[in-house]
Amino acid sequence: MKLIFVYNADGAFASTIKDTAHKLISPQTYQCNLCRLTYPVAFVQKEWKKFVDSLPHEVSFLHRDEFHKQYPQQKGVPLPAVFTEDASEVDLLIPESEINKAQSIQELISIVKRSLSKEK
Repeated sequence: MKLIFVYNADGAFASTIKDTAHKLISPQTYQCNLCRLTYPVAFVQKEWKKFVDSLPHEVSFLHRDEFHKQYPQQKGVPLPAVFTEDASEVDLLIPESEINKAQSIQELISIVKRSLSKEK
């Protein structure tokens, strides 16, 4: 099984600069809680990287535009979100509403762990 974390932000360089500024100036109105928690400024949170590296699954991270290009059938799913992919399909694992509940990186990690334990 593969995990796909999808940011609610586009991957173009200009978007990245704009998003970084938005997170710094007005983090409470930033539209991607996954981005805000895992990349509070420009670098990934060490605790998050350690957690992701410890997962027993292949993991990928996609921006909204990249995800919609690769998986157009998922275009209507609110982002950020986490999906699972196996040989036959892509399924929503963690919806936007759950990711947006997290107020810290520790809470986000707990949500991912809880969701993965239900998946087994």
